Amino acid sequence: GNRITNLLTSYLHPRPSSSTPTHTHVDGTKNGNDIPSRMSHPLIESRPLVDGPNTTVIKNSFLLMTALFAINHGCTVSCLDLANARLGSIGVWQSGILYASYTLSALCGASYFVKQIGSRNGLILGMGLSASYVTSFFLVALIVEKNGGVGWLHQFVAVVSAIVGGIGTSILWVSQGGYFSSASQLFASASLEAKLEDVSSRFGGNFASTLLFVEVILRLLSSFLIETAGLSWKVIFGLYSLLSILPVFLMMGVIDLEGYQTLHRQLQTEYGIDEGLQSEEENNSTSNSKATATLDLLRTDPKAKYLSPLNILFGLSTAFCSSVLNGAVISQVLDDPSSTFVGLFTSITSIVAAGASLLFGILQSSHGSFRCGKGQIMTIGALCYLVIACHFVAVPDGSDWTRISLILVYALLGVGRATFEGTLRAIFVDFFPNEKEGAFGNIILFSGAASTIGYMLSVTGVLKCEEVSKYCMEYNDGSIHNVLVMEYVIIATAIVSIPAFWRAVWMFRKGTEQAKW
Repeated sequence: GNRITNLLTSYLHPRPSSSTPTHTHVDGTKNGNDIPSRMSHPLIESRPLVDGPNTTVIKNSFLLMTALFAINHGCTVSCLDLANARLGSIGVWQSGILYASYTLSALCGASYFVKQIGSRNGLILGMGLSASYVTSFFLVALIVEKNGGVGWLHQFVAVVSAIVGGIGTSILWVSQGGYFSSASQLFASASLEAKLEDVSSRFGGNFASTLLFVEVILRLLSSFLIETAGLSWKVIFGLYSLLSILPVFLMMGVIDLEGYQTLHRQLQTEYGIDEGLQSEEENNSTSNSKATATLDLLRTDPKAKYLSPLNILFGLSTAFCSSVLNGAVISQVLDDPSSTFVGLFTSITSIVAAGASLLFGILQSSHGSFRCGKGQIMTIGALCYLVIACHFVAVPDGSDWTRISLILVYALLGVGRATFEGTLRAIFVDFFPNEKEGAFGNIILFSGAASTIGYMLSVTGVLKCEEVSKYCMEYNDGSIHNVLVMEYVIIATAIVSIPAFWRAVWMFRKGTEQAKW
């Protein structure tokens, strides 16, 4: 991976000509005598003295990372959706364990680990562990085919893969946040006009739209292959496994922008130039202990506390809709006990989210008359989840739903997903530029914990019912669960999250004197 990176670096930043180079000092004088000492450093010799990689290199590196991330993560979420639909309560248990492992990893050191190995290497490791979760579905399909049913080995593979996959996903998302932040800061520094908040908005829109567009393709893949080619689930999960493994190796060729940022900072310090990039001391001082960066940020910066209800809202809504919509409502509305159309309808969410993410990114970074601030967009996302929960309260029985109402709910989920994957992550880049790992660790902590609670409530005896009634719904595996409690919890969280978010925006404006969002 390092050799590939060095080759890319040499190609993208060619060596100066053999003629004596001239460098302009900070004081305006020119001298070529100081170049040999700079060129003696193997990592600096192919780069300009103070400038980091140009904006084109930064953007292309970020987009390549985004594409590889999207393929790997798209396979994970596709299998996650199918777990609930294909495996019933065992699948929901597996999803709950996955989110529990995901959350505990963020709480117990994922941020520290990523700080030690770097965001690019963290992406490679996280993708590898996530791929093991996807591969477990292929192994389970083989076990079921051989044994003809669900046994202890099936459950063992499901549980172990969920634990490993949760750790990998936590490392993956923290690393993505670090790479996202480094790319935004380097791009803003290399550009003469772009501001960090505008760059983060555009990068956030690009990331979310690409992530969700790839999800559309991968989620449709299962429905398409079953309907047109008649392939078995074993073959489909085998294909998902191969697709999730491939990005692990390709990621080794992505340029380590965080390494560039460190080198850039060292050169700026050496030559007395300050372009606003965070220093290592600033990066370390925000957290007394790197191993607890997530909790340190939550304890020391009140903005993190006020942003947490939005993450909780997303986590609860994701778990509830994944369990109820994919696990019960679709089969009732479409008479689809084999879960053939789960991939088709979940792709509606991804399609809407991809388009909305791209639109939101453009509107946020625009300075024209149609500019829409991040605060307004996040409010729209919270309201979407509120409307979905209210719809479930008003029409609790899936048999009373129509195809149109089902499509509208999945579309609203798409708008909410777009605000979370793109806009909210861009906000964390703006709010916490000097503690990127801890900031993105907070996203994982609260959204993951909420999803864990949501999945556990969906399968444990706490909300089980004896018989089907108005707010007691029968899942595909025959179990009956009360859905009203979760609906009320989501409604209350949505109502709280909106003013809490605007409180954090007010604190940010007050601290940085931002004129407009």
